[in-house]
Amino acid sequence: MVINRVIIFIFFSLAIIFPIDSDGDGYSDKLELELGTDPDNIESRYYYGYWPFNMNKDSIKGSEIPIHCPFDISCGCESNKDCINQNCKRSVKGAYYCTPKPGDTFPRFIAVDQYGESVDIYDFSMQGKIIAIEFGASWCGPCRDLSNWLSTGDNSTIANNRWWKKEYEIIKEKIDKGQIIFITILFQDDLRNNAGYDTVTDWHEKYPNHKIPVLADEYADIHQWIKPTGYPCINLLDENMRLLNFTSRGLSEAFDMLSGLKPIPKLD
Repeated sequence: MVINRVIIFIFFSLAIIFPIDSDGDGYSDKLELELGTDPDNIESRYYYGYWPFNMNKDSIKGSEIPIHCPFDISCGCESNKDCINQNCKRSVKGAYYCTPKPGDTFPRFIAVDQYGESVDIYDFSMQGKIIAIEFGASWCGPCRDLSNWLSTGDNSTIANNRWWKKEYEIIKEKIDKGQIIFITILFQDDLRNNAGYDTVTDWHEKYPNHKIPVLADEYADIHQWIKPTGYPCINLLDENMRLLNFTSRGLSEAFDMLSGLKPIPKLD
């Protein structure tokens, strides 16, 4: 009797630590029952792309899309007091804007992915992983080089870019193993028209990596928030969607952190 109780206790303890996922789709049986999907059918899942779902995402308070001015990040300003984050900076074109900085929360962005589904970017939060947000366009050559490498592992083309470092090779391995979350956001297609479902689907067909969601910034909401000056532009978030770094161009700082060349900052 005592042995049976011990076995039952161990079973339930393991079930708490390692949630049961009967169909192996990445969603626990408990979560699937809450979402109304079938825990015994791998074809019945919340996201076709197997993206995570966060039941607690509403607890994260970031900017709403579209941005509401004045005071919010990306709005015009004259001094720090005009900005909710006290960070009024001059842009390369001379205008002043409330600019994102480390510690700021990434906006709640909902967009179509390569499978035609509306994806809430906050569903990737609270997974205990760093989130890399790549912002680019399908006409961008270095963006193509990056996605080709992330798809094939062939670095012969990407290595021609002056910012490439051999130490970055470990990043693809971390993405493929699910150790970090990598999200691509495209805002324009090859003709520099606004990105849409066709844009991200075509991108995924050219550079398939089933670990990487590709989202369309159809109304340039994230473009307005970041105000990028070069592509690809990669910023890192912690699991609570807070910026670990901020840049409006390039990937060096983010990739230096992901590859271990630089320490990842700890936020309060």
